[in-house]
Order: sequence, then structure tokens, then C-alpha cells
Amino acid sequence: MKPENKSSHLDANKLEQEIEQQRNSLSTDRLDMSFGEIISMYEREEIIIDPAFQRLFRWDIDQQSRFIESLLLGIPIPPIFVAEDEEGKWELVDGLQRISTILSFFGILKTIPEKNNWVLEEGERVESLEGFSIKTLPSKFKLNLKRATCRVEIIRWNSNYDMRFELFNRLNTGGTPLTPQEIRNCIYRGISTKFNDFLKKLAELSDFKDLTALSPEQSEELYNEELVLRFLSLYKNRTKVKTSIAQHMTNFMKEALDNTTFNYQGLEDVFCDVVETLKPLGKDVFRQPNGMFATALYDTIMIGVAENISKYKGDSSLDFLKSKVQEVRSDEVLIKFSRRGGNNKKTRILNRLKEANRIFGNL
Repeated sequence: MKPENKSSHLDANKLEQEIEQQRNSLSTDRLDMSFGEIISMYEREEIIIDPAFQRLFRWDIDQQSRFIESLLLGIPIPPIFVAEDEEGKWELVDGLQRISTILSFFGILKTIPEKNNWVLEEGERVESLEGFSIKTLPSKFKLNLKRATCRVEIIRWNSNYDMRFELFNRLNTGGTPLTPQEIRNCIYRGISTKFNDFLKKLAELSDFKDLTALSPEQSEELYNEELVLRFLSLYKNRTKVKTSIAQHMTNFMKEALDNTTFNYQGLEDVFCDVVETLKPLGKDVFRQPNGMFATALYDTIMIGVAENISKYKGDSSLDFLKSKVQEVRSDEVLIKFSRRGGNNKKTRILNRLKEANRIFGNL
């Protein structure tokens, strides 16, 4: 029997059509700009650095000094990425550390003014940089910094949102990719800030922060907001889980923004009820014995309690709640669905939710 010729099934015309369709859904442009021009745009509020969806500016002085040294030496740097809003303004998507370094060195960074006017450390190639600031740096070198150029990749306002998400999801400039939640906030903020603000409000609840006890790095990368979105997207919504959890959350956020009757207050009430109910169990409730935060425990306990909340409210139910949490930790079926490897796949998520209801729904 002859082996099947796979090339006979290939459809070059269909391939061309799909590629063209996807290319046409993304509108981009690029410019080479001087940092002086970028500084001027920032001062006119034509380029926006918004900490609500950006990582915090966290380069240390050594990293900032190295970047300034690179510009003075004329070393090429990676491009920055901006998203154009409906008014034509640019929102910085990738390149925060580099742009904030320049702005803070020149003393004009608005979001974190206490980081302005810092002093250079010894350079790797230019040792005598140490001790210079914007006030003491010779004028010719200040001008060199302003004249240094940077490639700006612009994602135009009329780009398809799904393609914009995909583009940002593939960014890896500087070796530090955006996290999924940062990408969601970047993309969908252009539609409305309402859902972003809603996530941030719930993520900043002191009781929720105490329960999750995330590291500063996790909070900077908006993992607290991702956990809130994870809960909201799964609560009484398992029939819509048709993809990986990451894509499901993205779809949920987009649908929420498009839904003018989205039940913000109802979901906030449920979320707060669950957090209040779990509060007495402390920060170990979602953690493995080794102290690591476990999303499998988070999903199971949060959703299990939320969908059976009436059984667990009140001080008299605390011991009952503790026994159910312990059952989650020892249940062999759940353990199987929570092992490493594909932990966030659709089938594991759905099985986990099913077992959560079985455990927390039974008296």
C-alpha cells in the first residue's frame, strides 16, 4: 500500500486567503523617533504611561545607568510598542523600563516622581559616568541623549482586537514578556476602563490580599487581578469553558466589556461573600504544604464555596468549612486533576469544577 501523499490535501489558495485575512485585521505603522521627541510628546500628554495596566517601573540604578550608557555610546536598543487610542494618543505597551528611565533621568516622570533626578553609577564601558546627574551632565551629552533614536512600533486604533491581543502576547522584547493579564488590560482598556477598574477594585480588597498573600513581583505583574478574573469567568459559567483557561478569561473579559447589562454588582457581592467566608482560614488556604500558591486549590475552593455559599456563612459553619477544605486537599480525584502538566487545560478545569461542586455541595 502506497503511503498517502499529504501534499494532495494542501490548499495553497486557502492558505493565502487566511494569511491575507489575518494580515488585514492588524493595522500597524513604525517610526524612528528621537528621545527628545518622545519626551515632548509625554509632556504634552500625547503618550501615556498608565500604571493601571503597566508593570511598575522597577529597574534599579545599575540597570538605568547601563541604559543611559548605551544611548551615549550609540548602541542600538529594541523598539518600543504603543497602542493608538481613538483620540490618536499613544499608550505605552512595551518599553516601560526604557522610557521611564529616560523620563526619570530628566526629572519629568509623573507616575513615580520620587524616582526622578537620580545619579548615574559607574558604567561598564565608561567608568567616569559615576556621580553625574541630569544637572551635572555636560550639555553636549544631554543633547546626545535627546537625539538618540528609538524605533516605535504603532498598533493603530482600527486594528482587530483579537489580533492586537495576539501581537502583544508574542512580544518578548528585552527578555521580559508581558503577562496575560497585562496584555488583556492593554488591549481591552481601549474599549472601556470600566471592567479594568472593576478587577482592580476587587483585587485590592484587603481581605483578598491577605488570603492570597502574593509576592510583590506577582502583584506587579497583576496576578492578583488575574485571580479575580479567573474566579469571575468560572463562577456558574462552566458551560462556556471551551478553551484553555487563559483564552477563556480573555473571551470573558471581552464579552463583559461588550455587555451593557453586565452584572457588576451581583458578581462583586458574590466575590466579597466568598472572601469574607474564607477569611478565618488564613493565607494557607490556597497553598500547598511547601508554601507555594496553588491555582488548583484556588479554583476548587473559591468556586465550590461560591456556588454553595449559603451552607458556609456564619461562625457555626466554620468547622464544616474547614473539613471541606481538608477534603479538597486529600481527595484522590482532585489530586489527579491537579497534578503538574496541563493543569490549566479545559478538561482539567471542568473536572476540577465538577469535583468542587461534589465536595462543597454535599452535606
